[in-house]
Amino acid sequence: MTVRSLKAVVKKYVKIAGFDDSTISAHTLRHTSATLMYKYGKVDIRSLQQILGHESVATTEIYTHIDDTQLQAAVNSNPLAIMFS
Repeated sequence: MTVRSLKAVVKKYVKIAGFDDSTISAHTLRHTSATLMYKYGKVDIRSLQQILGHESVATTEIYTHIDDTQLQAAVNSNPLAIMFS
């Protein structure tokens, strides 16, 4: 399947589902999926890079929207964090 045909299939089913095809595309679905895998699926950045087929991890980082809760959880997961609580 070519990229063009995949985009056409996604567009077709977005319309059939009654959604706005100007805001939902194959790219937005890919971006959302990657973000959700990273945020909720506990998929590390390097694995996500491989799944998405990116040569550079910098490209993958675009998909990783980190919020304050995630940052606090990361800090708290450090075994040394208990010394400062």
